[in-house]
Amino acid sequence: MKEIKVYMRPLVANRVIMDLEEAGARDMTLIRVDAIKPPLDQNQKADVAFARCVIRSSVVAKLELVCLDEEVKLFVEIIRARAHTGQRGDGRIFVSSVEGAVNIRTGETGEKAL
Repeated sequence: MKEIKVYMRPLVANRVIMDLEEAGARDMTLIRVDAIKPPLDQNQKADVAFARCVIRSSVVAKLELVCLDEEVKLFVEIIRARAHTGQRGDGRIFVSSVEGAVNIRTGETGEKAL
């Protein structure tokens, strides 16, 4: 099993989720989070004093889902294609291994818990 975490623009979240659902994704979680931008490079600062006052956070949509190993490639490609705008800040996709899962209601474990 794999966990996919996606940080993307909130405006593209609905179309990403709809396409993932059509492809068989289930039990997704969407969270609104504040992303902290990296500090400005000293060479990019026109006015150092002003740059220190600039708010460095922005609202980002974080999507989380756990899926079967064989679904990862398809789901990642759907996310990349649907979240892509070509502009800076389109986001990131992270894929991690899941060591185990337990369905609290049924007690099922592993892939059956999905």
